[in-house]
Amino acid sequence: MNMLDKLNENQKKAVLHTEGPLLIFAGAGSGKTRVITHRIAYLMEEMHVPPWSIFAVTFTNKAAEEMKNRVASMIGPAGRDVFIRTFHSASVYILRRFGTHIGIPGNFSIFDQSDQESVVKRILMEMHLDPKKIRPSAIVSKISEVKDRAELVDGTDPASLLPESYSYDLSEIYRLYHEELKSQNALDFNDLLIKTVEVLRGSPSCLASLQSQWRYFMIDEYQDTNYSQYLISKYLSKGSRNICVVGDDDQSIYSWRGADIRNILNFESDYPDARVITLDRNYRSTEPILEAAQAVIRHNENRKDKDLKSEMGDGEPVTWCHSSNDYGEAEFTVNTIMSLKSREGFSNSDFAVFYRTNAQSRVIEDLLRRKSIPYRVVGGLRFYDRKEIRDIIAYLRFIVNPLDQVSLMRIINTPARGIGRATIDRIRSAAAEKSRSPWEVIQGSLLTGKVPKGLTLFRDVMTELMEALPGVPGSKKLSQFVMDIIESSGYRENLLDEKSAESTARLENIDEFVNSVYDYESGQPDAAMQDFLQDISLFTTEESPDAGQDSGGNAVTLMTVHNAKGLEFPVVFITGLEEEIFPHRLSIDSDEGIEEERRLCYVGITRAKERVYLTNAELRRTFGTLNYREPSRFISEIPGHIMQVKSYHSEGFSHNGNGVFRRRETGARKSAPSAPYPAPSPSPSPSPSPAPLSKPETGPGGSSAYSLHEQVLHPKYGVGRIIKIEGSGDNLKLTILFGSSSKTFMEKYTPLEKCP
Repeated sequence: MNMLDKLNENQKKAVLHTEGPLLIFAGAGSGKTRVITHRIAYLMEEMHVPPWSIFAVTFTNKAAEEMKNRVASMIGPAGRDVFIRTFHSASVYILRRFGTHIGIPGNFSIFDQSDQESVVKRILMEMHLDPKKIRPSAIVSKISEVKDRAELVDGTDPASLLPESYSYDLSEIYRLYHEELKSQNALDFNDLLIKTVEVLRGSPSCLASLQSQWRYFMIDEYQDTNYSQYLISKYLSKGSRNICVVGDDDQSIYSWRGADIRNILNFESDYPDARVITLDRNYRSTEPILEAAQAVIRHNENRKDKDLKSEMGDGEPVTWCHSSNDYGEAEFTVNTIMSLKSREGFSNSDFAVFYRTNAQSRVIEDLLRRKSIPYRVVGGLRFYDRKEIRDIIAYLRFIVNPLDQVSLMRIINTPARGIGRATIDRIRSAAAEKSRSPWEVIQGSLLTGKVPKGLTLFRDVMTELMEALPGVPGSKKLSQFVMDIIESSGYRENLLDEKSAESTARLENIDEFVNSVYDYESGQPDAAMQDFLQDISLFTTEESPDAGQDSGGNAVTLMTVHNAKGLEFPVVFITGLEEEIFPHRLSIDSDEGIEEERRLCYVGITRAKERVYLTNAELRRTFGTLNYREPSRFISEIPGHIMQVKSYHSEGFSHNGNGVFRRRETGARKSAPSAPYPAPSPSPSPSPSPAPLSKPETGPGGSSAYSLHEQVLHPKYGVGRIIKIEGSGDNLKLTILFGSSSKTFMEKYTPLEKCP
């Protein structure tokens, strides 16, 4: 059978265009890997191109190996001789051969993240900086961030690119770090790319040698290339100009690690004679799913227009569930999973639950455990296994039980207080000598010799917290007490000072842990701290370490939307679709940020094959405080005729005292086949709003003429929906959502009309 017989027309065109620049826009689920592998096979079989003349790069070793196997399955063992690698692997190949031209011996070492952190740790100690307070991983992250920037590759002084808002000299650390790598004849992963650019730029003979070796170039996931990768592709292919790039600008979601969407959008400017082919037939998702995804992404301006058509035909409408709170959201998600398994024969592994940030997994994990549904967390740890959560729990355990040496040793210098290993050894020795516990040595000032100031501070803070332990009349609530620990221990301040993406994620997880304590005390208002710890211990240890493995792989998948790229599932839930969550609060202040968040939403929706459920919560707790959340603008961008809308009311979870959370039996579920709130949608005619979560809500005084979620007409801003009502009488304030932005008005002075 001809290898092209199973390709559609546009796929065939892409395979057959072998000479000159080619841009392939590969829409979601359109078979881009099939096109790349068939193109390689066609070059070898039909055009008799030797395998060593073909250069193909992608972004993961797994993807590269899959491509090699596919080519070999079509044309035999010779297919494995094609140069199919990752960008970093290709750079290593080039530097091993030609690195000496820029002073890099061919036997250089490659330092991974752990190696880099070890180097930074030594530098910090030499600078008399505490590597436990200034985390090496955060420094390495900042260094990598700078080295991803185009200005550095083009020769800009790195000192001008480094942030200055630190209490230490980051530029000096950066300089010493690279001196150390050079002395060890080592390169980090960023260096592999940057130094390869230096070779290609600075040595015409090396470049000519490589250009004579490779004549055909294929670059996968071109929308994810950074500046160095862009230059490597451009320099190598300049001789033959037979460069084929494959990607989808609508799936560019990694700008935070250097990816530049302009590389794919400007390809036609770089190569004015380029052929452009769009793979527009989707083989993954049903038509309603694809239509919803495209309706969202079309709101981006910085993109190439495409019109994907589903080969899977019609299917179930996209479902949007507007929940009263995050517990209702989790309950709707888990109950839907159970229902689909029961009614339609789905398996656990058919379901994926996506969220924007890792902290959002906690409530969903709690309910999956309660229902004994195995799950796996991809790309991260289970909530209660995360370091920051275990640290805070260790504080609680030690305060309740000062004899707990394991917890004491975990927290005594966390965050860093200048209490080193030598001091800890002295404490242990004194405890053994005096037949006391380590805490008794610390509390009683029984340690001889010089005592670090940090140890005195730790003793004073812990003593004060022990005296304020909840459980006695007049004491604080559990949640407030936990917040006091996080603040007075310096844990929160330390993470705030770090100013990294990792520290931001840890703060979000800590915030969510406070929410879990609040949930517990809501159901057990008289419970003591030791009760909470006992239940948490049972809650987290009665399950297997990895329910996903123990279930034979048949587990529900939980992951961030970023980690979902390249995967597919029959049923997908995208949770937390609220303003400042998804789109994320750090991205909403710029058009570029919003467009990337929208692309992320598009990626999430297009992972689904048969069903998509979009969920949001009206109320979500943040550091113990309930906050009203606006539905994500992305929901309003989906037309009403493909959206099934449900409302789910839940007051949250209470705790039964046995380590299990249960929903309070006061909620009610409602649904209505209506257009999405907050509207308006691109549908031809307006549709009614979804059924209210409960009876219409009015202002606090009960005298308001308006109801929550009611549509009104403003003479300047047009039709909007009331999302918040405050005050009463002459002080009545209404917050109204118009499209994707909200405005607050004094009702007395605002000419509003109710929409019929």
